[in-house]
Amino acid sequence: MVYGVRRAGLVDAQQIGELFNQYRMFYNQVSDTERAVKYIQERLSKDESVIWMAESDSKTEPRLGNIAGFVQLYPSFSSVSMGSIWVLNDLYVHKDHRKQGIARKLMQAAQTFASETGAIRITLSTAINNTKAQALYESEGYAKDDHFLYYERNVD
Repeated sequence: MVYGVRRAGLVDAQQIGELFNQYRMFYNQVSDTERAVKYIQERLSKDESVIWMAESDSKTEPRLGNIAGFVQLYPSFSSVSMGSIWVLNDLYVHKDHRKQGIARKLMQAAQTFASETGAIRITLSTAINNTKAQALYESEGYAKDDHFLYYERNVD
């Protein structure tokens, strides 16, 4: 099967939202397709994120049309470097389309986009036990940060 990558638009929000729901379930979240679709619609309609999607040349996949995967980027900035950055927050490939090079194509689309928009870097994080993703990121030139520790705190 042949896969192409293109930037998603609001018209794609329903299908991407359905796949986004599966992505969330991968990270042990409760399924909520309606909320996932709404979340994607809001990000796209407000220009708060950029989503690149991979499509197959076939529309035979049930419920998901021809969207095989996506990568979602959020804009941010580096004060120290005084430049824009993109946060690669979400990368997901439907289980029926894995091991086809789709995640790599999506990562490369994100890299090209970041370069074209003048960003100084892309940042990302992944689960410590997600070794498959780590291997992909490292093969695409990403390096573990050994200068900073990252902390987070939930807001009550």
